[in-house]
Amino acid sequence: MPDRFETLFRKHEDAIVRAWADGIYADRRIGLATLLSYEQLVDHLPDMLRELSRLIDRGSDEREIIDAVRRLRSFAQVRFYQGALMDEVARELILFHQVLEDFLWREAFAVTEDDCHRLRGALRRSGRFVHEMLVQTVLIYAASLRPPVETRTSVWPPPRRRRTDRLFSGD
Repeated sequence: MPDRFETLFRKHEDAIVRAWADGIYADRRIGLATLLSYEQLVDHLPDMLRELSRLIDRGSDEREIIDAVRRLRSFAQVRFYQGALMDEVARELILFHQVLEDFLWREAFAVTEDDCHRLRGALRRSGRFVHEMLVQTVLIYAASLRPPVETRTSVWPPPRRRRTDRLFSGD
């Protein structure tokens, strides 16, 4: 096992991205390959790999993983505006997880007992990372597709208040 996953991921980034893109092109349930250029398709992966490798190297806990994924919310927002369907984005993330698992197991083929603990932690953190990416995707799509609902007294969701509104409202 490597001393640092950041170094390992950076060294094999092209191979990981290529394996993931091949999976996207092969999966008939994902129409992203016809919707997006290759650059648009893979643009987010280096950032995700860098963030994930840092989380693994630090031995981050669940709270740190959730915070890191929130910083990557733009991925789901961009996919929404590119016209990707939510199930396609979910499949894209599941495929990302499968590629990562395969990669980590392949790299850990001849491991010592200490390496097994590190591998288990890396697999657990990568799984938690992808699961949280899926949660953020659902939240982004739900918020983006939610129509305002008029009631007798208000509109839901309520409009966001600006800071200047509070200054003049007596709050």
